Amino acid sequence: MVNSKIQSITRIALFGALLYASHLALSFLPNVEIVTLLVVLFTKHFGKEGTLSCFVYVFLTAFTWGFGLWWLTYLVVWAGYSLLVNKLRKIDSWLVWAVINAAFGLCFGAIFAVPYIFVSPAYALSYWISGIPFDLVHCAGNFVAAVVLGKPLDIALGKIKHFFSNHISENK
Repeated sequence: MVNSKIQSITRIALFGALLYASHLALSFLPNVEIVTLLVVLFTKHFGKEGTLSCFVYVFLTAFTWGFGLWWLTYLVVWAGYSLLVNKLRKIDSWLVWAVINAAFGLCFGAIFAVPYIFVSPAYALSYWISGIPFDLVHCAGNFVAAVVLGKPLDIALGKIKHFFSNHISENK
């Protein structure tokens, strides 16, 4: 029991760190990331651990870039996406996941603009509209990442999960 809790905490920390590292690795490309793909993979294979890793990711990001209104939205957006993925986790088609991830990328800016409605609806609208070119890049990047990397990473993560679950049960 204690071992499984330690393993779970370790996976959450590792997944959060991988989300953060992948974000940093591609940060030179505006709105091109594989965080969305990794959130899908981690959540499909590990459920709530994938969702909890989003919290780790967002906090690591906030410690780097500072805390502001953006990080609360980030927390809601990433954890919310993981919860949505958890509901859809039985989907096997990576073309379907590519479309879902692309839609998420396209909607990201609109979701991010919501809190600014309370500042000024006009500001929220202008914030969202000015970000549409970046949302289009986000959409395209998410689609390509899921089509190219989704299935191979899904298979690899499944094999790794299977290997470790067998290895751990054999050593008990």
